[in-house]
Amino acid sequence: MTGLSLISDAPATAIEHLYRELWKAIFVFERRYSRFLPDSELSTLNRNAGMKQYISSDFRDLLVTARDMAFQTDGMYNPFVLPAVQATGYRHSRVPGRENDVIDDHANKTVASIDRLEIGDNWARIPYGTALDLGGIGKGYLAERLRDRLPDLVTGYWLSLGGDIAVGGNDTNGQPWKVMIESADNQIDERDNFIVATPCGVATSGTTVHRGTTAGRNWHHIIDPRTRKPAKTDVLLASVQHASPLMADVLASCAVILGSKHAVTYLKLHGVKAAVLQCKTNNQTHTISFGHTLTRDVVHA
Repeated sequence: MTGLSLISDAPATAIEHLYRELWKAIFVFERRYSRFLPDSELSTLNRNAGMKQYISSDFRDLLVTARDMAFQTDGMYNPFVLPAVQATGYRHSRVPGRENDVIDDHANKTVASIDRLEIGDNWARIPYGTALDLGGIGKGYLAERLRDRLPDLVTGYWLSLGGDIAVGGNDTNGQPWKVMIESADNQIDERDNFIVATPCGVATSGTTVHRGTTAGRNWHHIIDPRTRKPAKTDVLLASVQHASPLMADVLASCAVILGSKHAVTYLKLHGVKAAVLQCKTNNQTHTISFGHTLTRDVVHA
């Protein structure tokens, strides 16, 4: 769910104008870069795989960011996994009313390595028979860009883009923001939250929402780029706090892919200050956390 909260002493007209600008930016971003929209810049690039495609400066920045994230995570994030995502079963939008929309089918294409993404001054090219999905960074990228365009008249903010949050300043009571942690077993407890050090981003990724059964096989949408299959992991949900909302988004999915055995070390190495990993092993659910967290029964890493 998307929601915007701004704390300011500025005149109401100024804040209303800012709200309109932020909502417009969210709408435009979705229209331009969604893989579910055939007319988006991303879909056009995918359909023209193998050919040089002229792109907008904004799209160039997004592609450069995706490439940088792939290198910074040593390939644990790879935007070329769209064919594997679709082949697994996650083809259509999960937005109510959009499930039967016409989409481009890339399920029989190849997952390429990030060094195959070519980016020029005003063009990009991906190899023939490949396709990109920017969902792994999209919400975090947008949250960070929205945060960075907030004027000084905003003293506190909460920008929520469906599982990814950029937060800064204090709440309406002048207190530090508390970020509720989604529960893997749908039993949310008000004690389960981050007391966040702002400004920062908080993102949650996991295997509990985008999942299903295709041809008798269960699947979820978090693809391990190393195997090009749904990640075999004990982490159901990973919630990550990072100074960068973009990094929080990317690293949350990396934590799921790596599993609890390796995720904590990896997250700390990449600058994560706090995280909660909800895991399931041998049908037993347990939680691992570190940093500024208040949780129920946890193992502190």
